[in-house]
Amino acid sequence: MKFKGFWYDGLMICLAAGFSAVFIAMTFLIEPRLAVAECIAFVIVCVVAVYRALSAKNRYKKFLIKTSKKLDFTDQKVLSSFSFPVAVCDGEGYITWCNNIFLNEISKGEIAQTDKISKYSDGAEVENFLNDEEISIFVDGRYYTVYGISYRSIGKNYRVLCYFDNTHLKTTELEYFKSRPHAVLIEMDNLDGSRSDLKDSELTEIRSRIEAILDEWSESYNSLLKKISEDRYLLVTEKKNFSLMVEEKFSVLEKVRNYEYKNIKVGATLSIGVSDGESIRACEKGARKALEMALGRGGDQVAIKTKDGYDYIGGVSKSAEKRNKVRSRIVGSALAELIKSSSNVIIMGHAYTDLDAVGSAVGLACAAESLGVPAYVVTDRKKTLASTLIEKLDGEEMGKMIIGQKEALAMLGRKSLLIVVDTHIESFVEFPEIYAEAETKVIIDHHRRASADINDAVIFHHDPGASSACEMVTELLQYINPDMSISKTVAEALLAGIMLDTKDFVIGTGVRTFEAAAYLKDKKADMISVKKLFANSLEVNKLRTRVISSAENFMDCAVSVVDFESPDVRIIAAQAADELLKVSGIKASFVMFENAGAVNISARSLGEINVQVIMESLGGGGHQTMAACQLKDYDITKANFALQGAINNFFENS
Repeated sequence: MKFKGFWYDGLMICLAAGFSAVFIAMTFLIEPRLAVAECIAFVIVCVVAVYRALSAKNRYKKFLIKTSKKLDFTDQKVLSSFSFPVAVCDGEGYITWCNNIFLNEISKGEIAQTDKISKYSDGAEVENFLNDEEISIFVDGRYYTVYGISYRSIGKNYRVLCYFDNTHLKTTELEYFKSRPHAVLIEMDNLDGSRSDLKDSELTEIRSRIEAILDEWSESYNSLLKKISEDRYLLVTEKKNFSLMVEEKFSVLEKVRNYEYKNIKVGATLSIGVSDGESIRACEKGARKALEMALGRGGDQVAIKTKDGYDYIGGVSKSAEKRNKVRSRIVGSALAELIKSSSNVIIMGHAYTDLDAVGSAVGLACAAESLGVPAYVVTDRKKTLASTLIEKLDGEEMGKMIIGQKEALAMLGRKSLLIVVDTHIESFVEFPEIYAEAETKVIIDHHRRASADINDAVIFHHDPGASSACEMVTELLQYINPDMSISKTVAEALLAGIMLDTKDFVIGTGVRTFEAAAYLKDKKADMISVKKLFANSLEVNKLRTRVISSAENFMDCAVSVVDFESPDVRIIAAQAADELLKVSGIKASFVMFENAGAVNISARSLGEINVQVIMESLGGGGHQTMAACQLKDYDITKANFALQGAINNFFENS
């Protein structure tokens, strides 16, 4: 048996002796008699110290023997005969006895009197080893399961610890988890619409080259890739390979995004859904849901299904506009049949409704009325950002379709239809009680899909490529009832919603956006009347200017704090965020204000920065260029710090 730690005492004795000799020599030069007395005392101390140092090992051996005698002869014989490591420690954790297997395997033949059991139990203290409980530890490259047995002897508490080596089982278990299957569904999106000027043969060549990129990428992770349709692929891999893909942030996304054909960037992107499961079938089913989530958020990203929802990688590209209106026709026809079979229609938007939510709701209400079914728009008149539109509807006797929560709940029946517009997140709807009571639900939204989406809707019409809910509704109106007559006021309400979300046709517009606007113009929508719906009071304009002037630049993002109270603070914050985008060098804007014990943040961007991703990291959501969040139990200082951290993380991960 080797004992370590005693050489340290010898070294300290030598150093002390050296310093004492020097001190005695100096004293001799001053007072010789005092130096002689010191020398005698020094010799006596040295003799005692040397004797104790030389006898330390023998004394500790006697200590272990004495301690082991506290066990009767039978106990020692039994414990020593065990074929696994055994140690006995006192109530403070100091090792008092151990068998030879423990010395050889656990302590490697070296042990010190001051060693505690925690040194050989992966940091676990003696208190952790209770009766009938096991602890898994990792010591010197091996896995052990340790069982503790308590007993009392001569008035002291002791614990017998038995170490069972299960390294083989643990490594097998780890290898099992590392080899768990993961299904990865990959869809090549935005190819047909990105380069319509290419010939079919050229598109075929581009697809084959992108497939080559996918093949090379999958082979680098020792994974199996199979094509299952023209633009969809299934990759089967193991967890250990998937972990490497995540570490490299699915590098294939950037490779495909930057792919050039004849020195021109193609603009193709990939949407990827990933899921694990107990079987390949379960993996594939989860991967399909994850792929739907990735596509619903605009594509060019990875959605990873987890126990708590979804994790996302990528999502830096703008949502691709889908030119095909077949889906709008199918949804419009299905929605018309659903409305006809309903006793009434209740239409609801998100909390603090804006022109897009109210405008799209009014358009759908008129469509339902044209089919002979009573329809109503439910909103809180005191908490809406579309008060100018509601006042206009009141003046033209259309305000009767605007009702409150109590009226809507009273009207809800078994055959009632609830249509939720401009949001697809259950917690964001204006009146959760109405949502909970409704049996039949329809969702119409353009915001990038979130994990907490509504999953019990009969029709889920979601298009992140659309500029606004009003654009989507304008398309649907032409298929719900082609013969319906849209009034000038309804056309202006829909056009106002489009102009709001596109910042007057600047952000997020596509061909279909202008087609919808042209359709509404054909229905006599007047731009001057629409602009009046955006008018504010002089006081609101002054406060908005105050917010803009207090903004600061953080990583090319304008961050401003509302330092006043106003009933119009939401309108002021949203409009200030829009105006800050007009400042040179600003790529995104964030305006914070306190309300009802929480800090609200309005976020806007010109598309280069995805504010939805930033707001999602803080518990909010929205669209790539327009998002928001609410931080409960935060003050402005703490919220500002959290926002800057989210912005910094976005740039680090993008």
